[in-house]
Amino acid sequence: MWDQTLFTKWVKPLYMEILHANYTGTESTQQLVAFNQQVNTALASVDEYIITHLLKASWREKLTGSWLCGLKNWQQFVPLLGTLLVESKTMYAGQGYCFALARFATAESATYLAVYLDTYLRQPDLQYDQHWAMPALLWIDERRGTTWAQEFLVPGGLWEQYTANKLDHSIIWQLTECKRQFWAAMEYCRTNFDSGEQSYTKAQSHM
Repeated sequence: MWDQTLFTKWVKPLYMEILHANYTGTESTQQLVAFNQQVNTALASVDEYIITHLLKASWREKLTGSWLCGLKNWQQFVPLLGTLLVESKTMYAGQGYCFALARFATAESATYLAVYLDTYLRQPDLQYDQHWAMPALLWIDERRGTTWAQEFLVPGGLWEQYTANKLDHSIIWQLTECKRQFWAAMEYCRTNFDSGEQSYTKAQSHM
């Protein structure tokens, strides 16, 4: 009953728009207004206890819980989210982990993203959330003035090797495209739900 209540209240109203950042491509103003209202309602009442339980459930709960966690800027969840990302035991949930870690934009969150990429870019047969993790790391680099992503993007490097046989099948593996999509998701949330987005000073950017 508890799990069903969690799903009904926190997950069902949100997860289809969160999945693949569908909210960035929704053309219905009415649908977006409803989504924004539901998100703001959730942000006003969600607590760490709820997030913890969502992150223990299935992929829909994990996706929604990690996304809300990113909006709330609850950086105490970085070790859990980072571990879940690297383990990659649940489909689609990794999108939420990457989103949240990028929102936090800390050295610790960047480290988890880098570990993930170093692990899964070496396995070209596994198409997980590499196209989310790479722009998430680039997002952190842009805000922090760091170069975490560069080791993967050198000519002939892991990103180029991993995407070599995928570019003809889907544009999501084009760096410019996955970065564009990720930026759109982040900017939408910063515009509409900016309570979790930090304003980094120049001094803070040097980790």
